[in-house]
Order: sequence, then C-alpha cells, then structure tokens
Amino acid sequence: MELTPENLKHLANFLSQTLLPDPAVRKQAESQLSAAKVQSGYSALLLHLVVQGDVPAEIRLQAAIQFKNLINQHWEANENSDFQLSEADKAAVKGSIVGAMMSVPEKLQGFVSEALGTISNADFPLDQKWPQLVPQLMQTLTSSDPNIVIATLRTTHAITRKYRTASQTELLWNEILFMLKNTHDGLLGTMTSCLVLVPQSAGSKPQLDAIFQTLELIAKIYYDLNFQDIPEVFEDHLDQWMDGFHQLLTLPENISAVFAKGDDEKLSTMHAMQRSICEAILLYADKYMVVVDDSNRSSRSDERPVFQKHLGTFVQDVWGLLTKLGVQPQFDRLAVSAIRFLSSVLKGTHFSFFQPAHLQSIVESVVVPGLRIRESDEEDFEDNPLEYMQRDLEGGVVDTRRGVTCDLVNAMCVHFEVPTAQLCLAQCEALLGRYQGNQSDWQSKDQALYLFLALAIKSQTKSGGVIETNPQVNVLQFFERHVLADLQNVTAANVAKNPILMADLLKFLLTFRNQIPKEAYGVLFPILNILLSSQDCIVHTYAACCIERFLTVKDGAVSRVGRVELQPMLQPFLVNLFNCLNLETSKENPHIMKCVMRIVCVAQADIAAVASLLVGKLTEFLSELCKGFQHGRAPKNPAFHHYIFESLAAVVRHIAADPVAVTSMEEFTIPPFQMVLQADITEFQPYYIQIVAQILERRSGPMPPVYLQLLPSLLMQPLWASRSNQPPLARLIKAYISCASAEIIANQALFHQILGLVQFLLMSKMTDHYAFSLLNSIICHVPAAKFPEFLPVLITLSLDRFQKLPQSSNSKFLRCLIVFFSLYIAKHGPEVFLTLMEGVQAGMMEQFLTFVWVPKLNVVVSDSTDRKIAQVGLTRLLCESPRALNYGCWPNALDAVCKSVKEGKAHAGGGLMNVVDEDLDFEFLMSYNNSSFLALHNAAQDKASLDPLPDIADSGRFVVESLKAAASRAPQIAPQIQAAAATYGLA
Repeated sequence: MELTPENLKHLANFLSQTLLPDPAVRKQAESQLSAAKVQSGYSALLLHLVVQGDVPAEIRLQAAIQFKNLINQHWEANENSDFQLSEADKAAVKGSIVGAMMSVPEKLQGFVSEALGTISNADFPLDQKWPQLVPQLMQTLTSSDPNIVIATLRTTHAITRKYRTASQTELLWNEILFMLKNTHDGLLGTMTSCLVLVPQSAGSKPQLDAIFQTLELIAKIYYDLNFQDIPEVFEDHLDQWMDGFHQLLTLPENISAVFAKGDDEKLSTMHAMQRSICEAILLYADKYMVVVDDSNRSSRSDERPVFQKHLGTFVQDVWGLLTKLGVQPQFDRLAVSAIRFLSSVLKGTHFSFFQPAHLQSIVESVVVPGLRIRESDEEDFEDNPLEYMQRDLEGGVVDTRRGVTCDLVNAMCVHFEVPTAQLCLAQCEALLGRYQGNQSDWQSKDQALYLFLALAIKSQTKSGGVIETNPQVNVLQFFERHVLADLQNVTAANVAKNPILMADLLKFLLTFRNQIPKEAYGVLFPILNILLSSQDCIVHTYAACCIERFLTVKDGAVSRVGRVELQPMLQPFLVNLFNCLNLETSKENPHIMKCVMRIVCVAQADIAAVASLLVGKLTEFLSELCKGFQHGRAPKNPAFHHYIFESLAAVVRHIAADPVAVTSMEEFTIPPFQMVLQADITEFQPYYIQIVAQILERRSGPMPPVYLQLLPSLLMQPLWASRSNQPPLARLIKAYISCASAEIIANQALFHQILGLVQFLLMSKMTDHYAFSLLNSIICHVPAAKFPEFLPVLITLSLDRFQKLPQSSNSKFLRCLIVFFSLYIAKHGPEVFLTLMEGVQAGMMEQFLTFVWVPKLNVVVSDSTDRKIAQVGLTRLLCESPRALNYGCWPNALDAVCKSVKEGKAHAGGGLMNVVDEDLDFEFLMSYNNSSFLALHNAAQDKASLDPLPDIADSGRFVVESLKAAASRAPQIAPQIQAAAATYGLA
C-alpha cells in the first residue's frame, strides 16, 4: 500500500465512515480497515494521515487511534495476533514516529506516545534495533522552541514510564543505566534552566505555562527512573534535584498568584507540576524510608540517609502548600498527592516530625475541611448520580480528597491512635451536636459520618467489608444512636427526605455490615425495602447494594442470611427492584441488577415460586436492549446486561431439577437467541450461547427439535470469527455432541459440517485448542466405528501442522495433541490407536512417542484433568500394547508417566469439585469494541462434569495397579517398573 494521495483519500474515507451512525456502514468500513491492516505500508499511511494538518480533526483522531491499536497489537508476534508487521513497515514507522510526536497537536500526542512506548518496549535499546532513538531525542531537547522540548519530554516519558511496572532484571537495570547515561545531564540542565526562567517570566502566563509543563514532564521522568531504585547518578546530584523541587513547591507569591484562581475544571500547569513533584517525593517516602504498619515492615533495610535530610523540608513545604490550597475540585489531584505524602511520613519511622500539637492542627485544618461535602459534590449527587456512585461505591473514592483524607486519619492512628481518636471523636460530637441543634444543617452530620468512618475502619476489603475496627471507637453504639435511630423513622411518606444524608446512612450499613449484629438485619430489611421505593437514584441504589452485600456476609463458613431468612422478603424485594429499573434515572443500573442476581443465588430452589415474574422481566429488559442495538444505541453500562445474564444463569442452576421449569426457560431463551443471531447483535451472542449451553447440559429426556434446527447456524464460520463467541460456542457444540450424538450422526450433512468446523478451527493458533476440545467430545460420544471415516485425515492434518509450527510457540498445540491422543487410548484402547497411527505412516507412533510425547509430557501438560487423561492414556499404551513393549523409548515413557503422577500429587489440592463462590466481586473494565470473553459465573460447569474419565477416580492409583498387572504379565519389565516406582515413591 503505497503512500499516494489516492490511498490517503481512500483511508480517510473509511475512517470517516466508522464515525457514521448507520451500523451497517460502520461495520463495512471497519471490515475494510481490518482487511487493509495486513497490507505492507498501511502503518506508514496511517501515521502520515495523523500528521497531515489539512485533514479534518476527527479523521486525524481516528487515524491516531487506529495507528496506536495497530502498533499495540501487531508490532510483536503473540498468540492473540493474526500477523506481525514486516521489518520494512517497522523501519518506516521508527523513521517517522519521533518527528510525528514533535509535530502533531497535543490531543493526538497521547496516542502516538502510547504507540512509541510499545515500540520502545520491544526494540529499545539494548538489542540495538533502534540505536538512534535517544541521541535523536537529546538533540531536540536543546531546541529553543518550548513546544519541541515538551514533545521531546513526552516522548522520553513514553519510553521510561514502563519502569514503573517492569520486573527487576539485569536487562532492566542495564536499560535504565543506558537511559541515565544519555538523559540525566540533559534533564537536570533543562530543569536548572527552567528555574532561572521562572522569575524572569513572572509577568507572562503563557511562558510560565510552557515552563511548568516542561518541569511537570521532567518530574514524571524523574519518578520513572527512580521507581526501581535510586540510581547512583541521582544520589550524587540529589541536593540539586531536591533543591529544585523545594523551590517549585514554595514559589514566590507573584508567581503562584497567577495560578491562584485556576480553571474551574482543569488543574493549572503550576499545580500539575507541583503534583508531579509531590508524587516523586512520595515515591521516596514510600519506598526508600522505613515504613511501620500492620504488616510489621520495621525490619526493612531500605532507608536512604541521602533523602532523610530533605524529609523535614518537604514536610514543611507540603504542609504549607496544603494550607494555601483551595477546596475547589480542580485542586483535588494536587491535594491528593500532598496528603498522601503526609500520610506516608506519618506511618513511617520519621513520624516524630509530627507532635501532638500538629495532630490537632491536621485534624482541624486538613481532615475536617477535607471531609466537608462541597457544592460540586451536591451537584454531582443530583446531576451525575452514576459518577457520584462510581467514586463512592466502586473504589474511585481513593483518588478523591475525601478518600485520601480518610487515609490520612488512618495514617495518624498508626503511631497516634489514642490522641487521634480523641480529637476526631470530639469533632464528631461537635458536628453531630450542630446537626441536632439545627437539622437543616445536614452537612454537619454528613461530615461526622465520614469522619467516624475514617476513624473506625482499621482494615477492610472491597468484597468483604470492614474486618477490623479501631479499638478506641464503639461502632455498635454509634450505629444504634446515630444510624439506626434515623433509619427507623423512614416511612413511605418521608422516603424522599434529605437523600444525601440517607445515602450516608446506607453507606454506613454497607461499610460495617460485618459488625452489625444478625438481629439487626431483620429490622433493616423492611426499611431497605421501603428505601427501594425512593425516586432518588442514589438512595435506592445504595439500598440495593446493602441488600446485595448483606446476602454475602458469613459468620465463619455459614451465611448470615440464608434462603429461609430471605424467603419472606423475596417477592417484595424483586418487585421493588424491578420498579427501580423502570425509573428513567436507573434504567440499566448495574447495582440493582447485581442485587437481583444475588437474591436469586441465595433463594436457590425458592426462586421457582417467582421464576415466571423474574425471567419475564429479565427477558423484557434484554429485548429493550436489543432494540437499542438495532437502532445503533449501545447500552449505557455493560455490567447491567452482564448481571441480567448472570441472573438468568442462576435461575437455570436452581430450577434444573424441574423439567417443566427447564422447558419454560427454553421458551423464554431460545427465540430471543435466534433473533440475536439473525440480527448479529454481537454483544449478546456470547451470553446467550452460554445460557443455551447451560440449559442443554442440564436437560433430561429427548432433545426438542428446535435445538437441531438451531445447530447449523451455530456451525457457521462467521459466527466463530468473533473471539468472544469461541469459548461458549465450543462448550455448546460439545453439549450437542454429548446430548444428541445419535441424531447428529444420523444426519450425515450435519456431522460433516461439524467435522468441517473442526478442520477450520485446527488451522489457526487462535482456535486450534477449540478444535481439539470438539474432537475430544467426539471421541467420548461418537461410536468408534465411525472413526476411520474421518480421524486419519484429522490426525494427519494435526501432525502436519505441528511440524510446521515454530518450536517456541507450539506448547499449546502440543498439549492439546497429547491430551487428544491420550484420551483416544484411554477410551478405546491402545491397539486401535496404534493401527490408526501406523495407517497414517509406518513407524509414526514410535517416532512421535520417542521425540515429542515422552520428553514434553511433563513440560506442557499441567492442568489436573489433562494430567489425569495423559497418565491414563500413556499407562494403557505402555501396559496393554504388546507393540509398545518393543519401543526403544518404553523405559523413558515409564519414567515420564511416573514423574507425572508424582508431580500431580504435589499439586493436588482442589480436586475435581467446583464450588461456585457466591461472593465473587465482579469487575467490569471493558468496552463494547473489545474481543474479550466474559464467562458467566453462575453458568460455570462443575469441574467434575468436565472429566471425560469419571470412572477413574484416582489416576495415580490406576497407574500403579496397571503397572503391577503389566509386571505380572511380562516379568521381563518388572525390574524397570519396580525401579521407577521406587524412584518416584509410587506404591
């Protein structure tokens, strides 16, 4: 694909079509781009389009995104990539990407920067695939154009930021030393020059912006290069660096006044720079000063005296910065970093910088103001409830001023627990007294509740709640006096009163659900049911979250709320939860749907009484979402429909024993599944496939005709092209083979279609394991008399493909091949298999066993079920086949199988039972354009059902007994068997 105006025009046209609302046009354009990406020159064409200034901004943005994705996915070969960029394309990209970084707008630099980072991870610097990169950057760092300097530093940061997450290796240290050798002096010199320019530019905000952007990037690179350890060159120049950071944290009034007001939404360049410096000194305080916490790390020996002398100065600097910083949201990111630094010092061995008098000042000047609800928070509560809950419920709070202020209280309690508790409780009482005196001042009670939460929580987990509380506070007393008392006043008439304070009370329940006694649950459930009727999105969502989390609490191994305790509230809860989902503000609310799922899981068989209501509503919601897809409207939150399908899967789990209920589920499920397939709603296909597979696996009796009518469409290659469809489709086709093998074999065209699919899947490294999975099912459920018709061809194809695969990337394929061969022998005996293999090629079996199977068995086969199959199959081959006794590799094969048994015992633990963990905390970090597969937890197969050899409970015992029998039949091999058994401790 040459770099011509015509090709650029065509590419820009396809990119513009991906932005159109018509889904058919979008899909066609995406298909064209997918086909183009494998062509030589495509990457350079994309990058050229990104750089072209006369191209519309939205097209350049799309080109930048496509370029970034192309580099991330195809620069290096991997199992998830269909192809790799050619060396010529790579050279073209590397020759122009640095220049592109220097010329594209800031909005596009992030995408180009990420691509450059991917390239540098693969090719830079020690393998010398890109030796000119750093010298080229250091030349541009001396430019008189501040924009070029900033772009240079962004590029450098794209290279160095990987050091924050990289594992410590000698190769990594060498690379960091290489970077330091080439960049340290330039970075220090640029910072020194900027420090000189700051006072000279006091009257010019644009000049100061450029200087502070430069310094921010230098601080980020400083952080990168120091993350693994403090390099010697930084220790030698630490005074210069720390003096510079000190100056920038304590800028004179005439400079800081320029940025005092700040932007209403964005952190100013000065404050962003100071935040990066706070992050850098926080790194030193966290990693290179001794920290004392609950895990007793006081024995660490990584304290660096070289930084210790600067610590007091920075405590004063950061404290001064915080006292001057406004409470406006745009300053939060700086405040968060500054407070984290103080927290780190408070937890460390140098806590003596803080005296009791300082604690009172911190509580009064930082803690209490930091926990005060702000006007912007109230606006978010009303106008952006989902964003508010994201921060408050889903972990985002740790990056807010309120969140780190709570952490600061925790840090104060490490060495000053008693005085901190006294100070905070006094503030709580004062705030609660203010509220009692004037109940319109609900903000004071809100503040008191957050302060109590900050003080009382000593340790907690996201899924498990608080597991240890501060011994200086009485949680139960506070609950009874200030939480339960208010909640007991809630009625249907006043449910709308003061929603923010009501949400606070619910958050208290959610947080301290483990500490609240079981007796209180019975009192709280009816109140929570009333709160589900609230029109306020956050209130009814928090009520649903409380119910959902209460249902996960356990006392030891026993659930605090079981199906018996839940039964009286089962229908009222579900009715109100579904009513919530009818409200405009809570349409597609994932928290509500997660509560529905949890109720179904806990109710178990009791759910049958409300199954019609439940399944009807769930399918109604899915129908609405499908209509939205067909009109080009993506759902608001992927987690919502995930929990719908989880709920459906849970219903199937608990009603599977009732044939009538299963039939009803089929009537609800299969018609919409057919519609999803026909309309090509790819987002729902993997979920529906899992549900249908789950139903089919559990049904008893004859298979309804609708299933066989559906099967041909499930075998079509386009459906298998989606990676997210492949795992559930493989499971569903296996269920068909298991449940309807006779019907499938009777329909020769259908059976050949399955075999054609196996052959298609076998030819790609992305899908070959699914081919073997289907083959294994065929081996188990299709009569052996059919094998000669198709297995020789498939075995020949498999062996041919194995020989062509690079040795460095054939482990997965070889594991599947060994397990397939082993299962064949385990199910049908060795002689039939040997005859089949010899029919493919004379001597093939002995060669494969000698040079591949035996030496690689314990390298590639590690899964417990696969190991069991391999042990049984190889044992039957060695012990039951007279031909195998004459193989020269027989002793080595015996050694391999005995070693496998020993290693299997060493790794045994979970067995084959699979207990569904109802407390699993789902995470949804996904988008609608990704290809990831999300398994339904409630549709998971019991591992025992995945064992194709259920009659052999203990494969180790089977091996031992088989070897004993073989030794008695063939005395000449008895000494070898006895020696192997002694070596590996088999008896």
